[in-house]
Amino acid sequence: MAVVRHFALNLVRSASDKKSIKLHRKIADWKADYLGNILTGQNL
Repeated sequence: MAVVRHFALNLVRSASDKKSIKLHRKIADWKADYLGNILTGQNL
C-alpha cells in the first residue's frame, strides 16, 4: 500500500503549477478533469 501512496504523491508533485501538494490533492478530489490531467502526465 505504501508503494501506491508513494506513486500517487509523485504524480501530484509532478504538476507544474505553484500550488502546495495539499492543495493539489484537494483540487484533484474536486475536479475530475484536473485528476485526469495528473494521471495522464499532462502538465497543468
